[in-house]
Amino acid sequence: MAESDTVYVLVPASEAQQLEADKYTYSSWGAPLLTLDEYLDREHALCASAFAKESLTGYVLVPATTPSTVDILCYVEVFKRPVWYNGARLYGYSVGSVYTPEQHRKKGYASIMLRLVLAYMRADQQQHQPDNASSVNLVISNLYSDIGPSFYASKGWAVHASEQLILPSTHAMLSTSRPPSVTAVDSLDVLAQVCQADVTRMQQLTCSSAVYFELTPSVADDAFILWTHDFKRNVLSILRCHAATAATFAVLMDAALVEARQWHLASVVTWNPHPAWLDDQLISSVETRTESLPSLLVSNGHDTVHHPVQWLANDKYAWV
Repeated sequence: MAESDTVYVLVPASEAQQLEADKYTYSSWGAPLLTLDEYLDREHALCASAFAKESLTGYVLVPATTPSTVDILCYVEVFKRPVWYNGARLYGYSVGSVYTPEQHRKKGYASIMLRLVLAYMRADQQQHQPDNASSVNLVISNLYSDIGPSFYASKGWAVHASEQLILPSTHAMLSTSRPPSVTAVDSLDVLAQVCQADVTRMQQLTCSSAVYFELTPSVADDAFILWTHDFKRNVLSILRCHAATAATFAVLMDAALVEARQWHLASVVTWNPHPAWLDDQLISSVETRTESLPSLLVSNGHDTVHHPVQWLANDKYAWV
């Protein structure tokens, strides 16, 4: 352990520390679209959501001698989430909202905090991971870098595929001779069924095997697409899409384009589209992102796993 790791501590943010962190982050993640009060209300509402209540903890880096101070040195959010690895359901950790107040920047606090975050994840993993000798020391964590690939890679989070398909909302998908029907999901119960089927499919894909198969038309009847309206960026963001063929993807994407036009959004953005979905027309609309770079850490004990790890379903739904 570095000496600095004993001088500073990572603690769950108190109510006062969380408020201070939210005030600091407002200029980056709230302004100018929201007032400070609106931003604080939004953050409170997000933290009160069912997802946040069961998975999110905000942490602050503070001097070990004054752990309750509101003069926080650095802030981070950690989401504890289920993850499938080699067919086993484990706990993983999504790291987000890494933020250093301006007066404390360029002093190495973010690096110290990330070391302590990793130490916390290792300790939590050993205490709460399902009793499996092969995975009790395994730490899996993802984050999304807005500062390029190098900084987080030096801490163990390696950048993975970061392509995106951007289609203007005026785009017209090529028609198919017999387009399948598309039905809007307007029931949370139906949505839960769709998501559970997708989770089961992910589990099957992560089972140890020398064979990785392509999805075939035989499962086209459970194709689906989930999206969200990103008004700040003026786009319709595709959170998750499952389609067996390029023709099915075209139908789903056409529905997304209609939605974007109805909401006067400029474009539809899909992260890491499956190569099988892309014809020559769509390939020309794929680019590499420079922000929100998906980064993954897989660590066994105190060492990073260096053999190739395939990140399945590297889609926007996992972003925090």
